[in-house]
Amino acid sequence: MTTRRLFTTLFLLALFAMAVRATIDPDMWWHLRTGAYILQAGIPRQDVFSYTVPNHAWVTHEWLSQVVLWGVYVAGGMPALILSTAALITLTFALIYYSSPGRPYLAAFVTLLAAIASSIVWGARPQMFNLLLLALFIYLLEAYRSGRLSARALWVFLPLTALWANLHSGYLVGIVLLAAVVVGESWQRLTRGTDVFTWAQIRRLALTTLLSFLAAALNPNGPALWLYPFATLGSGAMQAHIQEWLSPDFHLPIFWAFAGMMMLGVLSLSLSRARPTWTDMLLLLGTFAAGLLSARHIPIFALVATPVICRHLLLATANTPLHAIFAGSHPAPKGAPALNWLLILLSLLVVTAWSARVIQDNDAAIADHFPVRAVDYLIAHDMDQAHGYNSYGWGGYLIWRGLPVFVDGRADVYRDDFLLYYLKTLELQPDWDAPLRQFDVDYVLMERGAPLTTLLASQPDWQEAYADAVAQIFVKVDE
Repeated sequence: MTTRRLFTTLFLLALFAMAVRATIDPDMWWHLRTGAYILQAGIPRQDVFSYTVPNHAWVTHEWLSQVVLWGVYVAGGMPALILSTAALITLTFALIYYSSPGRPYLAAFVTLLAAIASSIVWGARPQMFNLLLLALFIYLLEAYRSGRLSARALWVFLPLTALWANLHSGYLVGIVLLAAVVVGESWQRLTRGTDVFTWAQIRRLALTTLLSFLAAALNPNGPALWLYPFATLGSGAMQAHIQEWLSPDFHLPIFWAFAGMMMLGVLSLSLSRARPTWTDMLLLLGTFAAGLLSARHIPIFALVATPVICRHLLLATANTPLHAIFAGSHPAPKGAPALNWLLILLSLLVVTAWSARVIQDNDAAIADHFPVRAVDYLIAHDMDQAHGYNSYGWGGYLIWRGLPVFVDGRADVYRDDFLLYYLKTLELQPDWDAPLRQFDVDYVLMERGAPLTTLLASQPDWQEAYADAVAQIFVKVDE
């Protein structure tokens, strides 16, 4: 085994260890319950979990992901979800690593930075399939660029897009990626005369893009899924009040890796000894702008930008001693076989021990983030079917426990008007208790010390019934 292969193996193991995390994504719970519901009753067309908007239409664009997640849970519980999610993330960034020039060292460094930047959304959720399919599209496009993928093989994008459209509405990112390459390469030909793709290759890719978009209609929602992503992006309430849809706050350390990638991208284009193509500029700047607009889009930038950054950093080191190392053309020394395998074995042991620790502590992590004991109290006092007003981030967990919810993470189902009405109470706006009165709310379940619970403590018609370090429950006092 060469040093480069050893390095790649250890790098992928490190990625897996990074991706092993507790199952504390707030939306995971309703995704799991939806998967179970689909297998029992079919794909729902309207809300089946809340008592507030039962007649609202529900475009279950993630239905296949939800069924897969539920199947994994049934097969192995939370440990299986933890490990399978980590494997999915590792595969995603392995594809990006192998799409990037400068392997192993340059590509590994930039891919690691991309992984850290995108880790803000990691979890047992359908979005992980989104990232995997995007990484696969990037890998195939880079293979087409280098001539390793034939024009005939471009047809693979059609079934992949159809699959993606059943896993997540983010399939549109793949279509936009293909279209961006077509536009960038066409403009490159028109303005500079020559570059990577011939006109024949561009035409084939344009046809593939169009047919892939049509293939996305092969889902239970049909052509309606073409418009669904735009409705989500146009939601003012989601953009303004849901954390992952907000612009990144660079005062927070979790966004520093994104800032580092942005600076590295600018540096790579500035130092490159070749003029950046319009395609590279379009991909880099377009996804960069999307990441600045919403933290949810940062992983898209991280995946798309990695091969571009590696390509231009490699060009920047041309005719320098670093180029041979970055390009992977430097002679690869062979280490002692016994030592190499010992390092791999020790790394496997460390990763296994870390994974076992995360799995062991998972229940405690869930109890720290969700109202586990508070829901136990509601069930014990026969209040689990009563009308409650709950924290937005806890709605998914309540669904998991079988409670009807006031609101949960399915913002597209509730729609802007209702979400703003929900916030009337949460933010203590004038006539703050109108939603509680309209929906005959029997109890309020909120994070301990929330402004709403502080106010309720002073109200004669509300009484604290339960409190722990995580949650408080206030119940309506009968008059």
